[in-house]
Parts: sequence; structure tokens; C-alpha cells
Amino acid sequence: MEKIADYKYALDESSIIAITDQKGIINYVNDNFCNISKYTAEELIGQDHRIINSGFHSKTFIKDLWKTIAHGKVWKGELKNKAKDGSTYWVDTTIVPFLDENNKPYQYVAIRSDITDRKEGEEELKKILKEISDYKYALDESAIVAITDQKGIITHVNDNFCKISKYSTEELIGQDHRIINSGYHSQEFIKELWKTIAHGKVWKGELKNKAKDGSTYWVDTTIVPFLNQDGKPYQYVAIRSDITERKEGEEELKKILKEISDYKYALDESAIVAITDQKGIITHVNDNFCKISKYSTEELIGQDHRIINSGYHSQEFIKELWKTIAHGKVWKGELKNKAKDGSTYWVDTTIVPFLNQDGKPYQYVAIRSDITERKEGEEQIRANNIKAIEHAQILELKNTQLVDFCNIVSHNLRAPLINIAMLVDFVEQSEDEEEKSEALAKIKPVVNHLMDVFNELVESIQVKQDTEVDVDTIILEDCLVKILRGFETQIEEYEAKIHIDLSEANSIYFPPKYIDSILSNLISNALKYKSPHRNPVIHIKTQKTEQDSVILSVADNGLGIDLVMHKDQIFKIRKTFHKHPDAKGFGLFMTKTQVEAMNGKIWAESEPEKGTTFFIEFKKLQS
Repeated sequence: MEKIADYKYALDESSIIAITDQKGIINYVNDNFCNISKYTAEELIGQDHRIINSGFHSKTFIKDLWKTIAHGKVWKGELKNKAKDGSTYWVDTTIVPFLDENNKPYQYVAIRSDITDRKEGEEELKKILKEISDYKYALDESAIVAITDQKGIITHVNDNFCKISKYSTEELIGQDHRIINSGYHSQEFIKELWKTIAHGKVWKGELKNKAKDGSTYWVDTTIVPFLNQDGKPYQYVAIRSDITERKEGEEELKKILKEISDYKYALDESAIVAITDQKGIITHVNDNFCKISKYSTEELIGQDHRIINSGYHSQEFIKELWKTIAHGKVWKGELKNKAKDGSTYWVDTTIVPFLNQDGKPYQYVAIRSDITERKEGEEQIRANNIKAIEHAQILELKNTQLVDFCNIVSHNLRAPLINIAMLVDFVEQSEDEEEKSEALAKIKPVVNHLMDVFNELVESIQVKQDTEVDVDTIILEDCLVKILRGFETQIEEYEAKIHIDLSEANSIYFPPKYIDSILSNLISNALKYKSPHRNPVIHIKTQKTEQDSVILSVADNGLGIDLVMHKDQIFKIRKTFHKHPDAKGFGLFMTKTQVEAMNGKIWAESEPEKGTTFFIEFKKLQS
């Protein structure tokens, strides 16, 4: 960039520069332009070149000039302009179109050199052919001059010629111009030059020559044939001006444009590229973009990026993206897009805003790389981690259940087995037949109790292991009618009141055999542990949660449970909290086992002498 700045400085110092937009409106002039036109920069900016139109050139000439540059081609020529004070001047002009990504000009850079002196010299040449010495003096002072005979042998050079070519006069006289031939121009080019001047016509153009030290230089050249009485050239006068800096600037510009083109090619080959205008409308996509999105170029141009929106990212995410680039900042991140066939893909994305002279984005270039495989790999790792965690939780639950079961077995079987062992020892040691008979009579109820405990444990194990239990839609009202029919005798005997409110949820998806057992146990307990001071009142109600679960509550006004004392024991096996001939301490244990087997939850609220409410949360199951 420093080198470019140096060239720009050199160009500004040596040439007359103007820059216009694609409509020809001037948006920049350098000091040399102001000096020669006698206008200030403020008077020129916003105008077109008609402000300096001398009227010298025809409309056809101007039309051809515009036709050339509008097609993206460089125009070179000479123009006669008019200054603010009415004076006219000539400039050798090169107009270079700057093309956008669609190869359309978006601005023109006009590089001029003042050739007024030269033009006036040419006019003067026609007027003062008889005053050769005066003409030669003026020409020698302002230009690089050489004179040759009709065969091209150098007969005269001025000091400027010697200075730029680094040859002395003696080394040049008697030579032809091959002594300074750089080999840059083709034989056809040189042939056309000679053909022109040999026919007595002036030749104008630019030549690249080689100095004595091997360095090269550019000259803007006019070769004038001097004709004899027969109209045949007898000598040629070549008048040149040094345009080396201008040509080197043009060459550097070409290199920069080539380098940009190479970068673009490399980017197109290696990345997924899209360009949009400031509103997000797609103006360019490369082949890689079409390949990954499965859209053709024609389907994408004119659309915005919603055409590939997968819906994965939130509106807030997209809003922040646009906020960043609209402020002229580069955005980097990962995007999940959707292809034409509905498949999705991930891209690592960098969006670069291109800013105008006001620092506002006029287009955005999005450079992406395909990271779908990496993202899918990350997703697989996440899924595996989740499975591993779930598996660990299941194992932990199984271990906990195993420990609990061992504790239950140990706690509930130890006492009956000890009793049996003691009675057997007593029988073996006693010699009294009557005592033996009494001891044997005591063994049977202990064995029966042991068998009950064993059967209860087996039943609970079956519930926990029954992973393929039949599940169906349960209409709670029908289920309660059937269950309450089995308690009609007790309800009438106790004058119990049953209140049922299933307005929020009258159905659940649950194993029928479990729900019958659960409701029977809860209603049985509500009647069994009624208060001796009041008739039983039972409220059965359902409600829905925000998570679409159903909570069933069974509330009574019975004896209640002291949860401060028995909170951790309420659902344990063989735990009873009131004396009752039918109390075994197995119903609530079995109810909890059945509820949790289906990922449900059960808990209780209770106060002594006020009653107990059991809550069961039935998780939503897929029917």
C-alpha cells in the first residue's frame, strides 16, 4: 500500500488527474487539474466535464469516447479544453474505467498531461517552417527531439534526447533508432509506424525505449515527415515527451488489478463465496456456493439469504449479525443453512462489509467453508455424552434400588427367620413333649408371615422389572366408578362422602392394572384410617400442569400421619402408623413402586387428626 501511495503521489505531482463516477460526475481533481483549468476543486466537484468543454471536438468524437469507456476499455487521445478565464489548453488524455465484479464501470480515472505546448508547437511548425532556427530552439527546450533522414539515420538529437537515452550526440549521429529499441514493440507495430510516416503522415503514439545503461523509458511521440517538392519525405522530426512515470503508474495499476484477480480466483477455488448489496440481495455466487446449496446461479441471484435459511438460528441471532455488518464491522461465526433439497449444512462464515466514501456499507462479501462433518461429529459426541450420562444415571438408580431391596430383605426377613431358628432350637433342646407341641404351633404363623413378606417382595420386584407392561388410555371416571363399587358396603357403613372433580383431566395414559391397584390402595386407606369422631369425606381431583402432566390428588379427613416423625418412612414396606387389624404396611410401598415404574411421582401432605392428601403426578406418555 505504501508503494501504491508513492505512485499516487508521483502521479499527482506529474499529471493532471480527475475521477468521475459512472455517470461522468466529477468526484475528485488534483491540484494540477485546478491549476490548468483555473477552477477551484469546489467549483469542479459535482460537475461533469462540460464545464471545461471548448466546443472544439465534434459530438461524434465525444460519443465514441464515451462508447469506448462505457464498454470497459481504456480510451487514449488528445482533448482541447477551455479554462475558467476562457483560454484553451490541450491535454494528452488516458481514461481508465474501474470495473466492478460484474465487469461494469463504476468510476473513471482520467490521467492527462499538458500538451498545449506541443500542440501549439505543431501549429507553429506549420506557420514558421521558414523560421527553422526559432522553431528548433523552442522545440529543443520543451521536448525530446531527434531528426533522421528518409532512411531513418539520425542526423540530429537535442540535449533532452541525450539526457533521457544516456547516449552522447556523437554516439547517436549516424545510427538509426534501433540503438534505443527496447524490443517491447512488435515488428507489426514498427512496420505500421514506418508505413504511416513514409506516406507523409504524422505518426503519434507511445514508445518504450532502452537507454544506454539498459534501463527503459516511455515517451509520448509525434513523428512529423518533412516533404520535398514531390510530396515525398526527405527527413523526419520526432518530438517526444517523457511519460515514464505515468506508464509505470498504469503498469502498477495493472499488476494490482491482476493480483486482485488472482486472489479472487484463489478464493473462488477454495471457499464458498457470495456477494450481496447493502440490502442483502445476492449479486454474485461462485460454483462452490451453488454446489453446497444445490441451487443454480440463476435461482440465487436477486434473492436474499432467506432462501437458504434453515430456521435453526433465533431472530435475535440474525438481528445481531445484521447489526454488526451494518455498522461496517466484520462478522464471524457458524451458520446452519438449508439446501434446495431440504438437507442442512454448516458453514464457518466471515462476512466483510465493503464501505463507500462515507464509510457506509455498499456491499457484503461472505466467505464460507463447509464444516458440516465437524459439526455432525460434535453432535454425535454430545449425543454419546448424553447417552453415557443417562446410562450412568440408570446404573446409579439400579444400584440404589438394589441397596434398598437388600435393606428391605434384610430388615423384613431377619426377624421371622430368627424366630423360626429360636423355636427350632427350643424344640431340639426340650424334652417336654407338651413344650415341643406349643413351640411347633408357634412356628406356623411365623412361616405364614414370612411367606407373606416374600410374596410382597416378589410382587414389587415384578413391578420394577416389568418394562413391557401394557399401557392404555384410562378414563378416570369409569375407573373410579368400578373401584368405588367394590367399597360400597364400607362407604354406606361409614356414611362416607366421595367428591370427584375430573374437569381438568379425565384421562391418562397408564397401565390399567397399576391404576386399579393405586386408586384401590388410596381409597382403602382413606376409609380404613377414618377418624372415630367424624364421617369420612374423600376428595378426588385432577389438575393439569404447564408440562402437560396430570396430578391426581386423593384427600381425606381421617386420622392423618405425623410427617415430622414418619416423613422418611411413609412409603417404606411393612410400615404402619395406626393400629388396624388389616394393616400390613405394603399398600403405600406398592403404590409408590407402581407410580415410579412409569416415571411418575408420589408424595403426601398430612397432619394428625386433620387428614391426609396423596398427590400422584402422571408424566405425559406417548400414546
